[in-house]
Amino acid sequence: MSKRKTYIDKMEKQLISWEKELDKMLENFDKTKEQVKNEYKNTLDKINSRRSEAVTRLNELRNSSEESWEELKQGFESSWKELRSSIERAKSKFKGS
Repeated sequence: MSKRKTYIDKMEKQLISWEKELDKMLENFDKTKEQVKNEYKNTLDKINSRRSEAVTRLNELRNSSEESWEELKQGFESSWKELRSSIERAKSKFKGS
């Protein structure tokens, strides 16, 4: 298996894991107090936007040539870090909400 394929598979698995976490967070949304709901919703919207960007960049990686994927990987990793950080902050902030 190529380095590129291994990397893409790993990132796809992580996205699936994060999507499950986001689903759990959305389930908790209905349980939150009214004053927190707007902030919770805005946070989830931002996370979903970052997730969409990461998916787009992952698709670019998937469709790239062996020669160009390393270059595209840098942009993907930047999106990836932002997404991971956003999810971790949201989980911490809204834990028990």
